[in-house]
Amino acid sequence: MRSIAAPSRRSVALAIVLGIAACVSLSSPPGTGNVPVVRGAYKSGAEQPVRILLTIPDSGAQLGATGAWEILSQDGHTLRRYQSTQQLNLPSRLLIFRDCSVSTGYCADTQVTASAGSELTRNLPVVARPENDSFITWAGKRYRGELVISAGDSGILIVNRVPMDSYLRGVVPLEIGNRTSAEMAAVQAQAVAARTYAYKHLNTARAFDMYATVQDQVYGGVDAEKPLSDSAITTTADIVVLYNGQPISTPYHSTCGGSTAAVTEVWYNQSDEPYLRPVSDQIPGSDHFYCDPSPRFSWTQNYDTDGLRAVMEKYLATYTNAPKTNLGKITDIREEGRTPSGRIRSLAIQTESGTYSLRGNDIRFVLRDPKGAILNSTYFNFQETKANGEVSGLTIDGRGYGHGIGMCQWGAIGRARAGQNFRTILETYYPGTTIGRIAG
Repeated sequence: MRSIAAPSRRSVALAIVLGIAACVSLSSPPGTGNVPVVRGAYKSGAEQPVRILLTIPDSGAQLGATGAWEILSQDGHTLRRYQSTQQLNLPSRLLIFRDCSVSTGYCADTQVTASAGSELTRNLPVVARPENDSFITWAGKRYRGELVISAGDSGILIVNRVPMDSYLRGVVPLEIGNRTSAEMAAVQAQAVAARTYAYKHLNTARAFDMYATVQDQVYGGVDAEKPLSDSAITTTADIVVLYNGQPISTPYHSTCGGSTAAVTEVWYNQSDEPYLRPVSDQIPGSDHFYCDPSPRFSWTQNYDTDGLRAVMEKYLATYTNAPKTNLGKITDIREEGRTPSGRIRSLAIQTESGTYSLRGNDIRFVLRDPKGAILNSTYFNFQETKANGEVSGLTIDGRGYGHGIGMCQWGAIGRARAGQNFRTILETYYPGTTIGRIAG
């Protein structure tokens, strides 16, 4: 998922959802008025466990805690205890904890290579759990809850198993950035959107529910927590966005640039949803937009001959049927239509080896900058110059930052500054939805 601080390619594809069809009734959590209640499918945020796959550095990382901690077997037996000064080095492609003695509490810490077959699962999964009020640590970061260490296809999986509310404390400030009390409604809207996304993506088909990266929602554990976002999570406790009585997929992005987009405008291989359609961010009675304050409301990106050829040769074959080598000169770039919100539908990239259609959000992943960062958005106009039958320059003048689907975060900030509450913000960016809550 994207944040204002870190852009995302987040997919809107519907995940396998944990739960059953829920009955809907009316209830009134403090300060929200009558809202639908989802019963039976989920637990409340204080009780609902969520499993977050943490990143494993290529060189491995250290596992430990801020206090005493222990390793437990899957059935809850203590395998070994450690003090706060003791840490374990976990290489990215090695597994540990073979031949642990339940009676003595001793583990041999034997390392087993990822290709060792059945030996991988002899004692895995195991659980690393802090004692008392300490935090478990992994790769230099502190986490609430516990870490589940299990065998993956190519090495170990490190999964933070933590209550939903604790997970959100490590997500919301990274996704909405540092905000002021005057922007509290935007932080509350972000808390509800992130919570709804998380409930929607509970997944019983694999060992974890979500990634801790922009692939889902950016999650930083205890070190990311902030008082204002903690307050936003508390004041919107268990509140979610519903459609037909169920939590929805709630994509969000940094800056829409004037209008949000429907799903198929950007992710052409997905399906549209009735609550994910273009929404104008224009301030009524003015020529301005709620997301105007964004530093990337408008932007320009330039390419010269070598820069354009370099990105095309490196990335075009990944997203089209272009050859991986011998692409030849770029002879022309043509727009192939606009989407309802005004974004580029596709580009025709004409080269000496053929013409290739680059569609939707794929455009962003080909037209990267020299450092490899993807294009800010597909909401742009462009002008090319030619010399000797080759595109010698390309200037892109764009608006917005991110995929453009769902809630515009800078728009939410602008709306909060204008006095809108979080409920109005969410119902604007997810039209046709209702605001409800989870009843555990």
